Amino acid sequence: MMNKFKKGFSLIELLIVIAIIGILSTIILNSLSTSRARAYDSKVKQQLTNFRTAAEMYFSNHDNTYGPATNTCGGVTNTTVFNNFESTSGSPGLYIAAGNLPDFSQVTCDSTDSAYAIKVTLYSGNEYWCVDNKGFSGLVSGMPASGISCL
Repeated sequence: MMNKFKKGFSLIELLIVIAIIGILSTIILNSLSTSRARAYDSKVKQQLTNFRTAAEMYFSNHDNTYGPATNTCGGVTNTTVFNNFESTSGSPGLYIAAGNLPDFSQVTCDSTDSAYAIKVTLYSGNEYWCVDNKGFSGLVSGMPASGISCL
């Protein structure tokens, strides 16, 4: 007598398993994307926190000044708080230098001899994290206004 039952999976069972795997992989990939965005934003926030600490060292070591007024983050090395890499002054420029922030970051800097504000884009692209010498550290939505204050 022949056995009528064959071993293996039916086409319907295989399709159900493939559908479940597809749904699970979609959930995992979305979760991974969200985690990456939060990691980028955390890096920006940490770098700006470190910048603030180094900027205060720079201020103390340069006769209570942040250097000449500027609205650029680059320029001649060691002339302003934004481009100083001297370890004795805390190297504030190091924290906002290319390669130390995520690739998508846009940095906006403004300073006078007695004040500064720096804004960096977060992963969303339309929000910025801003720190200034007055102690503010927080989220700024939309295009940041130029000036030496985050608010």
